[in-house]
Amino acid sequence: MTDRLDMLRVLAPIGVERFFAEHWQTRMALMPLAEEDLAFIRHTIGPLDPERLAGLAREDAQAWLANDFVAHSVFPVDATNAMKFHAAGATLYFINVPLPALTEAVADFLGAPRRQVIASLFYTPAGGGAVPHFDKNENFTIQLTGAKRWQVGQAPMVPFAPDSYTLGSPAITAALAPLLAQAQRPPEETAELTPGKFFYIPRGTVHHTSAGEPSWSLNLSYTPTMWLDLLRVGLQERLTASPRWRAIVTGAGKFGAGGDPAALQANYLPELLAELRTMLDDPAEAEALTRAFFQRVDG
Repeated sequence: MTDRLDMLRVLAPIGVERFFAEHWQTRMALMPLAEEDLAFIRHTIGPLDPERLAGLAREDAQAWLANDFVAHSVFPVDATNAMKFHAAGATLYFINVPLPALTEAVADFLGAPRRQVIASLFYTPAGGGAVPHFDKNENFTIQLTGAKRWQVGQAPMVPFAPDSYTLGSPAITAALAPLLAQAQRPPEETAELTPGKFFYIPRGTVHHTSAGEPSWSLNLSYTPTMWLDLLRVGLQERLTASPRWRAIVTGAGKFGAGGDPAALQANYLPELLAELRTMLDDPAEAEALTRAFFQRVDG
């Protein structure tokens, strides 16, 4: 048995080049896993025991409940009450279960920071599922047991969505609000997931699910590192170290801040912008700025 998930073999049914050219960040992809890959994934996860997984989840364990009498609700659970919620019809969600043989393989394949990829598991009862929503993550789902029907948008409703959103919810982040205001929900396709199916869903793509029988599935999610993040971290470190960049904004009257005309003499923003342009035009400097993102220690 292999000791690491081989993404080249996983994507072999469509090919890596085609995956990145036609699917990555734009449309879903569904394909079968090789038997040895599914066996390795199942072996890596270990027993599909809710009490065990509730104890392993690094971030949280949740119960998702929605029916004719209860709107979509999320409850924290632990090893002592997880199965009680499941018996009531809730889907159990175990977030960030440590499975480095899987998450690191995905991160290394994508050229992404390993800390940005996590593994989570869903235990959905017969008749359960998820309401229409989209995520801020790039999601790879593997159906482990049972079956689940997915309704998935043909394209992202909000391309490169900065935040997740449950359709119809009044809770909308400031970053998402202007994007959502001009978004239109694309037509949907149906995907039937049975054990051994590998499913990719881009962030910002609306999806909802239903299970006709008890279902276990694994989600490998990449919380994206945006291109702006690569420079943002390094720039903040570099500019914060500069006394001139830490100086107080003065003389910014031309930007609508008002102030005495004499204060304009203290406005050296043009000099700072020239310094910034020089820094970004230097390939070595730009590479050093991006390296700061990958070297930071924050989990």
